[in-house]
Amino acid sequence: MKIAIFVDTNGNTLSFDSSGIVVIYENQNSDWQSIYKVPLYINEGMSLADVRESIYMIAPKLVGCKAFVAKRRMGIFNAIFEEELHIRLFAIQGSPVPFLNDIRKTLNTEIIEAIKRIELSRQKKDSFDPISVGDSLKGCYQINLVKVQAKDASLNSKEILLPFFQNTSFRELEIICMHIPKWFDKELYVLGLCVSTEERKDEYCHAFVRPINGSIQK
Repeated sequence: MKIAIFVDTNGNTLSFDSSGIVVIYENQNSDWQSIYKVPLYINEGMSLADVRESIYMIAPKLVGCKAFVAKRRMGIFNAIFEEELHIRLFAIQGSPVPFLNDIRKTLNTEIIEAIKRIELSRQKKDSFDPISVGDSLKGCYQINLVKVQAKDASLNSKEILLPFFQNTSFRELEIICMHIPKWFDKELYVLGLCVSTEERKDEYCHAFVRPINGSIQK
């Protein structure tokens, strides 16, 4: 892992209203080694465009860096580093070198949590995706909306069904539900779809959504 620190000649962190040296550290064999140094020129009189240009001049040297350490976080610099360069900004006073392991642990924890969130989101999506029924080439699907919403009451029918209508090729989707979603009245026609319903012995509404022209929806 690489971490960049913005420091003065004594190795203490600087604020973004002054010029200094960006030192890039890399963790090698459980020890942090300085592998590169590059000057960063910033002063209070600079325009926003000049500040961005100064930072982007050193950006190629920051490739692979997961964190950038300065004396304090400041609005525009948060945006440039975190939103544009995707480098996490940390604020530390004094020498940041003793804190590099702590920063690495924080970053590793955030990465693990982000992976967990992505996996949970994927699993959650998989749990309510309509399933193909019969010959998959015929494009027929079914979803039990009652069971899906019983598992997660925070989901509404539009969140569940609209991505399928917009992104999946199909001839028919059978929806098992308590009632036809109200948004169908306005949305389905715009999507080139129509719906018919059947009442069955299970006491649920079975809604069949199909492309108006009868062909597979793209």
